[in-house]
Amino acid sequence: MGSRSWQDFWRNWRIPLLTGLVLAVVTALPYLYAYAVQPPGRVFMGFFYLGDDANTYLAKMRQGWEGAWSWQNRYTTESSPAAYLFMFWIVLGHLAALLNVPLIVMFHLARVAAAFALMAAAWSMICHFIEDRAARKFAFFFLAIGLGMGYVIQALGHPVIFGNQTDTLDWRMPELTAFYSVLALPHFAWSGVFAAAGIALTFKAIQRGSLVLGVLAGVAWLGQASIHPQMPILMGGATAVALLLRPAAPRGWMAAGIAFAIPAPYILYSYLAFIGNPEVQRWTFHSKNALPPEAFSLVFALAPQLLLAVIGLPGALRRRTREDLFLVAWLVLLAAILYLPNPAGDLRRRFLDGIYLPLVILGARGLYETILPRFRSVRARALVPFSYVCFAAIGSAFLTLAPIAVASNPQYSATRAEYDGLTWLGNEPAGPVLAMPGVGLYVPAYSPDTVFVGHYDETFDYLNKTQTALGVLTGKSDLAQFIQANHIRYVVWTSDLPTPPPDILGTASYDSYTFKIWKLY
Repeated sequence: MGSRSWQDFWRNWRIPLLTGLVLAVVTALPYLYAYAVQPPGRVFMGFFYLGDDANTYLAKMRQGWEGAWSWQNRYTTESSPAAYLFMFWIVLGHLAALLNVPLIVMFHLARVAAAFALMAAAWSMICHFIEDRAARKFAFFFLAIGLGMGYVIQALGHPVIFGNQTDTLDWRMPELTAFYSVLALPHFAWSGVFAAAGIALTFKAIQRGSLVLGVLAGVAWLGQASIHPQMPILMGGATAVALLLRPAAPRGWMAAGIAFAIPAPYILYSYLAFIGNPEVQRWTFHSKNALPPEAFSLVFALAPQLLLAVIGLPGALRRRTREDLFLVAWLVLLAAILYLPNPAGDLRRRFLDGIYLPLVILGARGLYETILPRFRSVRARALVPFSYVCFAAIGSAFLTLAPIAVASNPQYSATRAEYDGLTWLGNEPAGPVLAMPGVGLYVPAYSPDTVFVGHYDETFDYLNKTQTALGVLTGKSDLAQFIQANHIRYVVWTSDLPTPPPDILGTASYDSYTFKIWKLY
């Protein structure tokens, strides 16, 4: 009986598990290669993609590693109450401490685990929404390795369209595709995991009237809320539309209510933090990445998925099952959130997590219900889906191979002196640090310290503070007065500054030719 159960499990889940294994290996290759090929005296810092943001996630993980369950912004010196936000990263930090592994290792372990989890959750959702097995496989592989056509915009030199500068969004926004999410930043991949699992569990709970499945769905939505608290609001809205147009039995309504009631208290807390915590407000409205993306660029970033989804849309509107209505409502509500005036404000881009899920499902239906039946040749009906997935994977192949060509570029590494200095700083008591942003970006990720300036979003008044730091470190402003006024405990000098180390600081506590740190008290 046990052998038969295992065989059934393997037959049903071998595709997502093996694909997860392939994704885990392929997305690890650029990082492993970079660690192996660094020239003498340099250390790969662990990131190719969106390294500025990735280091802030390490800083949040560090707070969990230190034992905290709340977040404080260590990239700016303005103080305000801590907030229970970024819980995904803080929990990862606790796991790193529990397993006694470095934070950067835990970061990449989270990526590897996400490869398996996302493939399994996506397969579960796809199987619930699509009956045809061939269409299921197409949707799954299209999701797993498909990217957009941002390379067209890149080839055209980022033209200005209707007064707006275009951008290669599918190379810059991992949340748009499953592959890039796994490759770059694990929280986007895990948001997709929780979305796919939450959707599958919620609609099964509604269909069966199962309160147990409703609770499990609620746990999934709570997981997604720990990453981006606003996402379950969109999911709940789309589910409500589907239920209003295709009502369920009373227990189905109750199961759906339980699913979205579980994350509701945390979502409410997050909202109150965003409007009531000064530190969170500064970060939110200072962020330049939270705005809605430029529409023309977004279309190209999702072109392969959108093209098929548009073809599949009429069939969904014709059938109008509860699942069809949910997918359509998701896309309509998302478009309204992105481009119409609404309370989401500067957080609108944060609603794009998992957008590939409805698009690939509608796309698979469009391909298998509308396009392929027009082909008489059996060979053509097999070749077209395969060719389309390969076409959509061009961007994914580029994102995987391009870093290997530049793995030894200094922008992805630090000198051994700088790395050792950060390690030294991590073993010293916490305090405010004065450094230029290039170093300041790393300080909270490798130490318990707060930096005067370090990250373009999380440092409040970043540009002015950068100029201030440059002035005091190069002797244009009074360094001693600045140290006293800002209670600076550590001063960092690097050899790329245009002036020698400040004489008034005396002998450095950590001293190398190119990187020096003074401990002032």
